[in-house]
Amino acid sequence: MDKKQQINEYMNILAEGNYFNGSVLAANKGEVILNKGYGLSSYQYAIDNTSGTKFRIGSLTKSFTAAAVLLLHQQGRLNLSDKINDYINNSHSVNGVTIHHLLCHSSGVADFTFSSEYWEKYMRLPSSLEQCRPLQFKPGTDMQYSNAGYLLLTALIENVSGVAYEQFLLENIFKPLQLKNTGIDDGRKIVKDLASGHSVWEEVINAEFVDMSIPQGAYGMYSTAEDLYKWTEVLRNGVLLNKSMTSKMFTASHWGYGYGWFISGDQETARHSGDINGFTNELLMNFKEGLTIIVLSNINITPADKICEDISQIILNKEVRMPESFAPAAGHIPWRILIGEYTSNELYSAVHWENNKLFVTIPKKYGALYKYEIKPFTLADDKAIFKSDFVYEDFIFDLKGHCLEFVDVYGKRHFLKKQTALG
Repeated sequence: MDKKQQINEYMNILAEGNYFNGSVLAANKGEVILNKGYGLSSYQYAIDNTSGTKFRIGSLTKSFTAAAVLLLHQQGRLNLSDKINDYINNSHSVNGVTIHHLLCHSSGVADFTFSSEYWEKYMRLPSSLEQCRPLQFKPGTDMQYSNAGYLLLTALIENVSGVAYEQFLLENIFKPLQLKNTGIDDGRKIVKDLASGHSVWEEVINAEFVDMSIPQGAYGMYSTAEDLYKWTEVLRNGVLLNKSMTSKMFTASHWGYGYGWFISGDQETARHSGDINGFTNELLMNFKEGLTIIVLSNINITPADKICEDISQIILNKEVRMPESFAPAAGHIPWRILIGEYTSNELYSAVHWENNKLFVTIPKKYGALYKYEIKPFTLADDKAIFKSDFVYEDFIFDLKGHCLEFVDVYGKRHFLKKQTALG
């Protein structure tokens, strides 16, 4: 089986098993191996995802913001070593912070999107840069990922260029590079073919509302897999930025972040994830091997990073644990024995029986809880094995010791002990 067939088989099994919903593009040495949409763009209106579906891309936006700043530097309109306060009348809270610090997340600018208040309140409300809080450490002495830092870069681009961030990108990046399906999503204008964002609680639901007035250059863009592939080729081949600026973008700081990208493998790989309510994405570029993988999903429980990594490993002829199709086992589910709360030092899970279905509640990325069905794969006297819905993982119950072995999507095994029964 060649690489193209193997990747197609991998994705088809995920899609048919309800493990993937979105769009994927994989390319190797300039050849597009896979470019396809899976599942639904809108569950409410039963619209299919296609290769041209637009997705909110979350923090994949940062590569565009970084490129815009580097372009302004290339044009001689700013210097990366300049203090941000030379351009933005913000406050003493960012004293000593340079443009370079903001680009590589070494500024110390606290990120309000990580606070509990953001998720409980501010996420749903129009926001402003005034929410930037005092520095958490001296600039240049540490690294902490900061969306707020990239919001300051958004303001920088506007103040230096004299036009709105969206207009600057339109005139200097989107139009010249023919990125016709990429733009800023303010949450109000109609974006044709934009997927709806979804989450999971027992079934697919609409994601929590997020006001899009503030994200802009931090996590506020939409795009397609096809446009993002064009974008990676532009960056890879130095079409927009000169050799010096391209090198700066893809050179890791002491903490492994370049400008808009996480860098690894002796500068061989650039990648970034993107998460925003109802969407999760992963983009990987391997410069040495000449491959690009783009995974965009509009269900936020999807492990886009794992799918991206697996596809890259297939292309590189490395071993990958292929997903398998399965049909639920027939027989009585011993639900009274299975229901309860299970814990380990690192994980909590609750198993419920509702409406003749077995559900599990368990934390995923960022500790967010999801509740979804698990279906019987093997039912025996001493052991019951269940496969989950939405994520390719296994739940193995010891029916005598009341223990749970959980094999997550990354292949890591977690051993949990039953603590209490649930009524």
